[in-house]
Amino acid sequence: MTLIRQDDTMVAIETAPAIVNFDTILDATEVVYDNHYTEAPWDNCDGYDHEVETAPHCSYSASPLRDAAEMRGYCFRHGNLEHVVITLSDDDHGIFNRQRSMGATRQVAREAVAADRRRTLDQLVEWYSNGWEWYGVRCDFSLLGQDFGASVWGIDDNNYAINVVVPEIADEVADQLEKADFTVTGRPEREPYSSRESKQSGIRHNLNMQNWSEQ
Repeated sequence: MTLIRQDDTMVAIETAPAIVNFDTILDATEVVYDNHYTEAPWDNCDGYDHEVETAPHCSYSASPLRDAAEMRGYCFRHGNLEHVVITLSDDDHGIFNRQRSMGATRQVAREAVAADRRRTLDQLVEWYSNGWEWYGVRCDFSLLGQDFGASVWGIDDNNYAINVVVPEIADEVADQLEKADFTVTGRPEREPYSSRESKQSGIRHNLNMQNWSEQ
């Protein structure tokens, strides 16, 4: 800070670098818990349509679910203190047709659908067994008395928040800085997605491709 006297007044002039490295913005971007969301994540995320049926825990039960513990969708729901079996809907959410349109054989397309169903069922079992958390990502950045910032809330996946949303929010703040005539260096190239929804779809598509290719 520089002080300059003008008659009976001291004028303080504050300076700051006009160039900001993108990593500095990333360091100011954080993942936090979102305590305002209380809904179950499957009510807010596409692709998790399912039904839940109470399963008897006794092996001598005459119920068709007496062997439920051997089923992939079996879990103990701690919130209700009951054993349940989760079953998915028959909707493959367009995975089969998408794989076929990319040149995959019918067998490979079916494997992609099966991989996605396993992933979905395992995620539901995890939520029912251990509960879930909602997250937010925020960035508060100040330079020369100007405040820059962005945030997004209601994220159900911590890894998604860290690996995908944090760079997005930092990128949004970088936009604000450049509009204020700062220069942002080290900024990664933008990915070709027009919205968070389309980015989620792209990430899920890549996950499906990875799942069936590793079988």
